[in-house]
Amino acid sequence: MRIFLKVAGVAATILALMATVGLAAFSFGGERVVGGVVAGEVNLSGLTREECLEALQPLEERLAAMPVTFTWQDRTWTLRAAEIGLHLDAEATAARALEVGREGSWWQRLATRWRARRGGLDLPLVYAVNREKFTRQVSDLAASIASPPQDAAFRVLPGDVIEIIPGREGLEVDTERAYQDLLLALAAGNAEPVIGLNLTRVKPRVTTEEVQAMGLKGLLASYTTRFDPSDIDRAYNIRVAAAALDGLLVPPGQEVSFNNVVGPRSHEAGYKNARVIVNNQFVEGPGGGVCQVSTTLYNAVLLANLEILERTNHSLPVSYVPLGRDATVVYGYIDLRFRNNTESYLYIRSYVEGDRLTFKIYGNTDYRVPVEIRTQVVEVLEPKIVQQVDPNLTRGEQVVKQKGSRGYRVTAQRVVREGDRVYMENLPDSFYEPVDQVVVIGAKEPSTGPVVPPPAGQEKERDAREPAAGPVAPGRRGQEEPSGSSPGAPARASPSGQAPLSGGESPPGQASPEGWQERQPQP
Repeated sequence: MRIFLKVAGVAATILALMATVGLAAFSFGGERVVGGVVAGEVNLSGLTREECLEALQPLEERLAAMPVTFTWQDRTWTLRAAEIGLHLDAEATAARALEVGREGSWWQRLATRWRARRGGLDLPLVYAVNREKFTRQVSDLAASIASPPQDAAFRVLPGDVIEIIPGREGLEVDTERAYQDLLLALAAGNAEPVIGLNLTRVKPRVTTEEVQAMGLKGLLASYTTRFDPSDIDRAYNIRVAAAALDGLLVPPGQEVSFNNVVGPRSHEAGYKNARVIVNNQFVEGPGGGVCQVSTTLYNAVLLANLEILERTNHSLPVSYVPLGRDATVVYGYIDLRFRNNTESYLYIRSYVEGDRLTFKIYGNTDYRVPVEIRTQVVEVLEPKIVQQVDPNLTRGEQVVKQKGSRGYRVTAQRVVREGDRVYMENLPDSFYEPVDQVVVIGAKEPSTGPVVPPPAGQEKERDAREPAAGPVAPGRRGQEEPSGSSPGAPARASPSGQAPLSGGESPPGQASPEGWQERQPQP
């Protein structure tokens, strides 16, 4: 009997709640907010999602202009909420209002609705903050009280001395703490939040100890070559390629590839046409002059006693270094590679000043030793003289169609002295191909017909316009190819067919680069 009365009492209570809340509300439909729900003094009772958004819009606009004050010691900065990326999330607020009375068991949902109808339910507003904008604005306004950290660094002083610049800690605003304090103030219903700023110490990304551990102390080696600055396009290519290598830092044990660092030498990459060697001929092509950059770097690497991994000589001698000390490169095919075989970093600098290209390699001077590069021409290959008959050239005349040049086989050694010990290392051999001299011989019979003089009064005019016709006396030096001109340019030679070789062909391996400057075009 007692159990029956207790069940009856519960049923009566439920019926009373249903009568209070209403049978329609007890259906738990999700279309409208239950009665009694208020968000930021905006009554959302019975509203749909779209109606909630419309009702919250004035509050959203008002909160965008809400002042937010930041303080540090005796300084203050005030910004509008919109300026720091703070705004009312009307969508989330409406969604939360629609969830009231629709979560938990049926009994919990019913009790929540009953409490909302009887005493009202003040729903917390949902805010959103653009973290990136907040962090940027707070950091900017506090820039006058913060100081960024300074990374440790090094620089090269006059005299090739390396100076280490110590790192320094900095101070920056703790934006994460400021963000969390703002959220707490909003959750507490603070209509005009005041946020105290805090500064934290920030370490540099690169410390003084890290720079010192790189082991950079001074100059290991340098090498300079000369070029013709009046050859504007070639000089331009030299500057572009040298700039790509300037400032290169090489960790211990790392391999350096010239092609990987400098990249393709093409018109698209900004290179211009200048002389290059193709099939033993000097022709115009993109990137002419880059091989002087690789050659200069190669010699600096040799003198720094670094490990050579790959090096190839030109097919023809070049003017800016002795035989056996050049290094040609062709992107995708022929490379110059070396390795940092020291236990410290290397720092590579390039300089282009006037007619000089210089590479300097800095590192740990504890590894610096006297280095000497020796080269020797072990074989000289004389060019062949090839004669070609030209039916359009008068018999007895000869023209040098292509000047010949000797070929050479050259060996090279690196001699290193460490105290009383001398180490000798064989470097890659070099082979320069001889270039045949091509002489064109005339086969055309001279004219024996009568000579018709020009009309009276026109002889002087003709003499002023063009030289008189007729054969040129053989052996005149004024018709030979000028020294330093490119192969293929026609020039007069002696009728014997034994035209002299260009420029005097003594082995250039024993001469300075300047000694070859006027005898050979520069690739």
